[in-house]
Amino acid sequence: MDYQLLLLIAMVAATVVVGIKSSFWWRPSRPGNEYQRLFNITAAGLLYLVAGLIGWDLRYSRGWFQGARWVNGPVWWQVGAGTVLLVLAGFWARRLMPGPARK
Repeated sequence: MDYQLLLLIAMVAATVVVGIKSSFWWRPSRPGNEYQRLFNITAAGLLYLVAGLIGWDLRYSRGWFQGARWVNGPVWWQVGAGTVLLVLAGFWARRLMPGPARK
């Protein structure tokens, strides 16, 4: 069993729980900042998910992907991290949707 992946999932879950309880993430500092955060986390989630699925290990990358290595299978920690980031992006996107119009 990969303990690093389990530790990563536990750390992400703890961060989300603490952020939800303290309402730290959802205090808008300036208008439009929510969309920037949403686009950034979506891009990072897609990068990690796709790179992990095709077997491109980004663990040792530096700069513009210098040092990234190909491996003989999926990189599961990247797939997990990308999935968690995309789920979080979906949650934030639902919070940005306007509510139903009032009569």
